[in-house]
Amino acid sequence: MLYSYYQETELEQWISAKYLEHGIVSLAEHDIEHIARAFDIELVYEDCPSFSDNEDRVIFLNKHADDLTARVVFFHELCHVLRHTGDQRSMPALFRCAQEIEADQFVLYAAVPFYMFAKLNLPDQRPEAIPFLAEHFRIPYYLAEQRLDQIQRRVLHGSLVAAAREADRRRQLTAPQGWSNETRKVMEQLERQVGGLRRNS
Repeated sequence: MLYSYYQETELEQWISAKYLEHGIVSLAEHDIEHIARAFDIELVYEDCPSFSDNEDRVIFLNKHADDLTARVVFFHELCHVLRHTGDQRSMPALFRCAQEIEADQFVLYAAVPFYMFAKLNLPDQRPEAIPFLAEHFRIPYYLAEQRLDQIQRRVLHGSLVAAAREADRRRQLTAPQGWSNETRKVMEQLERQVGGLRRNS
C-alpha cells in the first residue's frame, strides 16, 4: 500500500502531535495506563458504568469490562478529557451529539495512530491484516476492520487525486495555452505545411 497518498484529518494530526509530544512513539508506550500517566489523567477502575470527569481529569472504567472493550472506552473518554468542556448532562442535545461524534472518530485515530500503523509490516491479504492489527493494537476485530477500511479509502482517494492532478498537468502541457513561443511557432509552421498538403491532395 502506498502510504504517501494517505492524508490525515485535522483531528488525526492533533492526536498524533499530542501523542508524540507526550512520548507515545511506539506500540510499547501505547497502553492505556501509560497514556493516562503521560497526559496526567487519573485512571480508576470501578464497579460502575464508564465515564470521565473532564474538569478533574479522571477516567472511570468499568472493572468488569474485558481488556479490549476497556481500551475502546478509554480512547473515547480520553477524547472528552482532552478536547471537550462542560457536563453533557446539562448541555444541548446537538452539542452533546457533536462531542460524541468527535469522540467516536477520535477512537479510531487514538487506538491505531497512523504513524504507528505505517511502520508495521501489514499482511497483504485482508483476512490476515485485520487480526494482525487487532493483535498489535489490542483492539476488537470490528475496530481493526474499521480503521483498515478508513486507511485504504484514504489511500485510494489520495492516489486518485494525484492521478487526476497529473492528468491535468499533462493536459495543460499539451494544450496550446501551455506551449512556449518556440513550440507555438513550430506547431503553426507544421499546421501550414500539413494544411497545405491536405488542400493540394
